[in-house]
Amino acid sequence: MLTDRFKYDPTVIVGATLVFGLPLTLLFPSFSVWDVVPKVRVERLHFIEQDLTWSQSNTTLVTILALFFCLFLEMRKRKLDAMVDKVLMLSQAADATMEVEQSRQAAAVRVCLQLLDASTEHYENLVVLRDELRKRDKLNFQAPPVIELSSSVM
Repeated sequence: MLTDRFKYDPTVIVGATLVFGLPLTLLFPSFSVWDVVPKVRVERLHFIEQDLTWSQSNTTLVTILALFFCLFLEMRKRKLDAMVDKVLMLSQAADATMEVEQSRQAAAVRVCLQLLDASTEHYENLVVLRDELRKRDKLNFQAPPVIELSSSVM
């Protein structure tokens, strides 16, 4: 595509040159745009056969070109506005998705913290039970009967 290689759009450059260059031709009294444009005689359209001065013709042509250039710029502006609206809509959708994801992750973190608290309580209960069992075993610990060797075995 041409816009990938060039910094400026060629149609905009040509349009701007015509719109801003043609009024400069009014500064030259002997020059007319109609001298450059090939002549075609139209006999069926009588409104074209009216007597116009060269400056009126140049002014009319410049005005028409300026209107077409403004129309072209308006169409490009509308395309850009549509693109901006699409980007904003996508950005809002991404923001909404991020909020949902953040709330889901926050809920997952809360569940993990609850599980961690529950496991901590169970661990503390196990430690307390182990200590109680050790105390109980120490109290109830009875030494096995001592077997003394008889003198005959010796």
